Amino acid sequence: MRARVARLIQALWLSELKKMKKIAIFIVVLVSGCSNFTVSTNLGPYANTAVKSGSVKEYSQEEIGKYDATPLGYVEAAFCQDKASDPRPSKSGLVKTLKARASDRGGNGIVVEQCQSFGAEACYKYMECRALAYKVPYKRSMP
Repeated sequence: MRARVARLIQALWLSELKKMKKIAIFIVVLVSGCSNFTVSTNLGPYANTAVKSGSVKEYSQEEIGKYDATPLGYVEAAFCQDKASDPRPSKSGLVKTLKARASDRGGNGIVVEQCQSFGAEACYKYMECRALAYKVPYKRSMP
């Protein structure tokens, strides 16, 4: 009787071991199969700009002077309204683009120097903005 119980326990143990082995193989395949997993959306450049611009803050010339910020160079953005029925150019939309471009350079701050709106030959209305991108430390250097 003892031998029979021992064989039964051994059979159950082997059965459980095989199940655990299958689970382990499944997990390895799942993890290695997802290592190159990427998510693609149809939101395109709008989502990319929105995400990048969220990590960049707009400063005034006076505010940026209170930090030991490193200038990274100028960034520019422009918008051409083709027809009167098309969306109009907006400063806020162009500032978002400036922020995304500053983020591409490794920046986390911008100072908008100018935004101009005027008529252009190929556009119903045209607007362009220019800013200086900065890498701004989290702590102020001056009060």
